[in-house]
Amino acid sequence: MPSALAHDFCVRRSVYEHYGLFNLDLGSAADYELMLRFLVKHRVSTVYIPHVQVKMRTGGASNASLKNRLKANRMDRKAWEVNGLKPYPWTIMAKPLRKIGQFLG
Repeated sequence: MPSALAHDFCVRRSVYEHYGLFNLDLGSAADYELMLRFLVKHRVSTVYIPHVQVKMRTGGASNASLKNRLKANRMDRKAWEVNGLKPYPWTIMAKPLRKIGQFLG
């Protein structure tokens, strides 16, 4: 499987203590929901680290089949909903479009 550069998401313990842990009801979108909650809803400050810390393979359970990808897209939309957030129309389309290469590769 091809490799891809991944963006790390490291969070101080105090942020978890203040804003909560992963919402496991969202399955494979739990990490996506956590980032939305921290970064968009609560505007937790960030710092960019300009070097690669993790190199991961592409794929995963949510990209194993078209059925899984469609389910993941529904859960991504639910992640916005449970936080009372409304995404821009192109936001919901950008993530699935970015994943197309994983099906073709």
